[in-house]
Amino acid sequence: MRTSARLLSFSLSKRRAISPFFSKARSSYSQTVAHLRSLASEKEIFLVGTSHVSKRSAQETEDTIRLIKPDVIAVELCEERLDQLKEQMKEEGDGKKERENKSFLRDFFAIVKNVSSQKSDMGALDACLAIALKAFYASLKSSGMEPGEEFRVAIREAARLNAKLVLADRDVNKTLMALRRSVSVADVFGWFVHGEKKGGPSLPPEFEKMAQSPWKSADMEDNMEAMKNRKAVAQMKKYMQFQFPKIMAAMVHQRDDVMAEAIRREKEAERIVMVVGLAHVDGIVERLSGEYMEVMNSIE
Repeated sequence: MRTSARLLSFSLSKRRAISPFFSKARSSYSQTVAHLRSLASEKEIFLVGTSHVSKRSAQETEDTIRLIKPDVIAVELCEERLDQLKEQMKEEGDGKKERENKSFLRDFFAIVKNVSSQKSDMGALDACLAIALKAFYASLKSSGMEPGEEFRVAIREAARLNAKLVLADRDVNKTLMALRRSVSVADVFGWFVHGEKKGGPSLPPEFEKMAQSPWKSADMEDNMEAMKNRKAVAQMKKYMQFQFPKIMAAMVHQRDDVMAEAIRREKEAERIVMVVGLAHVDGIVERLSGEYMEVMNSIE
């Protein structure tokens, strides 16, 4: 009873301060932003779910941060990925690198050289996974879709607001090693030989439309944006969980654990904006459910 009364009092006292977010969230960000409120204090968390190749996600990130004015901005990055982004931002600012002149082949060879020169405990297969993942993002860049633009926005906004920037994700090399350890050669062979498992959840219709769209077309971009909602992503995760449970464990569930714990460590923060891929939003909400309440009327 006391908790409910405290939440009601807090809601009334703070509603005026965050009313711009409520009105904008209902109209624009109802499917991508989760608003959580602590059950024990006045702390609030705004999880901004993004698509890493969506220009609109970058704008939504900027809008949310500027409306909320958080004291902590958490991002789905580790030290290595942050360093890479900062280097890219510096080169772009210095005019050394023109985005429109990206060469996938040049980027691919640079990736191979970079991964090969790193001193780490990655094995050959781990290195191949790293190269494949980074090459995928390089191919998006060369096609005009800059992945991670929302993180660039978050970094710039953290500096502008003098907010604490929290790197919430697990080290990318640890994730790749977890993936390698969880997926065997037999698993890969089985996927190629047997294909899709029958009897499980279906793909969301938004994804099927996106997959059928011509590459780099306006239809593909529109369908990509249509896919960017919690309901469609939840359906996609169910499909992936049925088809590839080990991959989901390494790439999604384990990282949800890490990012939820990153929020818990920010004990002094009053308002946190966390920028993560939309596939992580529901998992983080679930892991914080005993400590935070989702304010449904702010995202309906």
